[in-house]
Amino acid sequence: MLPRHNGGMGFPRAPSYPISADYVTVEIREDREADHPGGRLLLMDGVEASHVDLADPTRIRFEYLRHLLGVVDAMFPVRDGLDAFQVGGGPCTLARYLVATRRRARVRVVERDAGVLEVSRKYLMLDEVPRLDVTVGDGREVIRTLPSGCLDLVVVDAFVGLMAPHALSTVEFMHEVRRVLRPGGLHAMNLIDVEPLELARAVAAGMREARPEVALMAEPAVLEHRTSGNVLLLASDRPLPAETLGRGLSHDAAPWQARSGKALARMIEGHAPLRDDVPPTHPLARLAPLWGRVKQAPAAPSPRS
Repeated sequence: MLPRHNGGMGFPRAPSYPISADYVTVEIREDREADHPGGRLLLMDGVEASHVDLADPTRIRFEYLRHLLGVVDAMFPVRDGLDAFQVGGGPCTLARYLVATRRRARVRVVERDAGVLEVSRKYLMLDEVPRLDVTVGDGREVIRTLPSGCLDLVVVDAFVGLMAPHALSTVEFMHEVRRVLRPGGLHAMNLIDVEPLELARAVAAGMREARPEVALMAEPAVLEHRTSGNVLLLASDRPLPAETLGRGLSHDAAPWQARSGKALARMIEGHAPLRDDVPPTHPLARLAPLWGRVKQAPAAPSPRS
């Protein structure tokens, strides 16, 4: 049964109860602002995970996503076509923005949690988003099946609890992303890290092995090791937009800073990339099990003998 809609507005009402998905428990909260009746905040296992505005997909509340989209808009003008792929979708906020601002954009999202997608379909109008292909699966495995040079943009925004999956953070995965990107393409990754940013440094080192242009972006308090928070990593084979990574970041309501070139080289000096066959030892890998509840994948049925 479809959920009830707000009177006259056409938006599904947010459920008043948490919903258990395959891996997480999802809560949806409606924005309190009267002028944003379509605003929805998603919490996963009690942590604010994403936000979407059903009425205006260009209204981006989360600061890391605003900064990422600033880079995307600078590198890929809205008049051009765009083939994008995202690992970890949730309500598909980034995808909604891309198809809303680009008539020729095509976006594919791979999300591991079928329950999260079901919540997004019932309560967040996901099926009404045009030119969006959403599937359940393992993002890395799906990328392995793609032909070389078929994408302009690959975004990794996936988490197990509060940690980016190791398989999406290794240098081997960085080379696989390089294979599927066209010349001039962009690989972007959102992660959470704690001081002294050992995970972010290792991921940046891996990106530097795969691509000549790499940047790390975060709020100043994160870069100065005063707090934990989101870190954006960007990699391309063409220069990243200096204006967007400089003045553009500082003019946002939540100013961030970027490290690239020699500044990034100094930051990651002595840090080895993460590798598929080496278990991670950075601080977040040790701390992540202590934060929140992380469900295991549903057990596969035993084969009959």
